[in-house]
Amino acid sequence: MGMFMGEGTPVLLHTIVEFEGKGFFNPQMLDLRYVVPADRTTGMLYFRAGSTVSSLVNVSILRNGQVLRYFPVAADSAIHVSLAIVEEHPAGTVLDVCVAGEGSGLLILDIGYLEV
Repeated sequence: MGMFMGEGTPVLLHTIVEFEGKGFFNPQMLDLRYVVPADRTTGMLYFRAGSTVSSLVNVSILRNGQVLRYFPVAADSAIHVSLAIVEEHPAGTVLDVCVAGEGSGLLILDIGYLEV
């Protein structure tokens, strides 16, 4: 199965969360989890983030507990990443989001998957 726009079901993970950094080597899990349903696959199509934190924040996507991707977000900024490489994740895959950095502020996350 391929990951093409127009086919499949969009899955949107989003949150606005207060962040209190504990350093780059102490990531914090967010309450933002997606488990790929039985008989389906999924792929991340885009990642958007905004941050009011006064220093760099690193948002990590974990697949079954292992880091899959890093998305560094500059201080007081926002990013939008349309992914050129879309990994397919089989049924049962657990995708989590964690954040690391220093400083405090708000994070706004919007992550789009396509489930086929």
